[in-house]
Amino acid sequence: MTLTQPDSKKTLEATFKVGILGASGYGGAELLRRLQDHPHMHLTGIASRQYLGKPVSACWTQFADSDFADELVFTDTDSTVADAEVLFSAAPHGSVTDVVAEAVRAGKKVIDLSADFRLPAADYKQWYGSPLAYPDLYAQSVYGLVELHRDEIDRASFVANPGCHATVGALALAPLAAHGLLGKHIAITSTTGISGAGRGASSATHYSELNENFKAYKVAGTHRHTAEIEHSLGRVQAWGKRARTHEPFTPVTVSFNPHLAPMTRGILATAYTHPEGKQLPGGQSVSTEGLLELYRTFYAADPLITVQKDLPQTKATYGSDRVVISVRVDGRSGHIIAFAAEDNLGKGAAGQAVQNFNLMMGLPETTGLMLRAVYP
Repeated sequence: MTLTQPDSKKTLEATFKVGILGASGYGGAELLRRLQDHPHMHLTGIASRQYLGKPVSACWTQFADSDFADELVFTDTDSTVADAEVLFSAAPHGSVTDVVAEAVRAGKKVIDLSADFRLPAADYKQWYGSPLAYPDLYAQSVYGLVELHRDEIDRASFVANPGCHATVGALALAPLAAHGLLGKHIAITSTTGISGAGRGASSATHYSELNENFKAYKVAGTHRHTAEIEHSLGRVQAWGKRARTHEPFTPVTVSFNPHLAPMTRGILATAYTHPEGKQLPGGQSVSTEGLLELYRTFYAADPLITVQKDLPQTKATYGSDRVVISVRVDGRSGHIIAFAAEDNLGKGAAGQAVQNFNLMMGLPETTGLMLRAVYP
């Protein structure tokens, strides 16, 4: 790579050659939206089988008047990788694993938005039904949940970007995990928009199936992001906010139940736990006010996290890279209820990938990111 010192003045003046695999999917489009105005990125290649040889505007009309609309043409994966110093892979899991592995071994910096390197071998086999293709490269990767792995990411060359549900679920509960406030029984209900299913058509994503409909899916321990949430919370319990990808930890068992809402984008997670007999740091009893202060302190150095008293809503994050979090104590039942909202294509995918890029390159963390929601 061009630079090795993340805090050097040279880094802040550098421009990096960037390529995107899977640029014709929703995650790829959101990467393009952020990369087109990023002052330290020069987009050298975008790959897509479906749009091979066509300009980016043939796939994404929102870029019709962009500087690269007609100049940037979809190429094959080999060309995109060859021209790039830094590679974003936004292709579906398993589809370009070999290409990503080759790029890592060639010394390129890689941010992988797929699930191919998020879990160790045994867990990957359990949740994805096939062997982990490159266990040796998993051992080189860093889990890219920025607020919990910042110290690892800023010196990493290979980052596995977290899943959208995994990001919002873990961030909702991480302050409780760090302070021993998770009870034995933890449940998360997460509601998402349909863009999380990707751009490919299926009967489940038809307008007539989604409109005026609301349904649960992949419940009772069957959604693949469950393992990521359990690992993140286990790491925070073991290591606090400075979590470690490959150091020993014990996963936290979570009942995760996602729902699909008739909206394009956004996730709202509601997490429940019951920490019997626990107290806040300093010996205070658990209260809403005390927990809000604990959350504010925990995320004080994180520019994309907003902790507020008002309950989050997806419109507050629509089109942005922010996460909005709140927390309550149910005085009747004794439950702690944490709420978190994000845009599944922003902080849940492309926004976090660019945030990871910025840390890896020693750049200001929010460079090129969308800090304000599109509302209404």
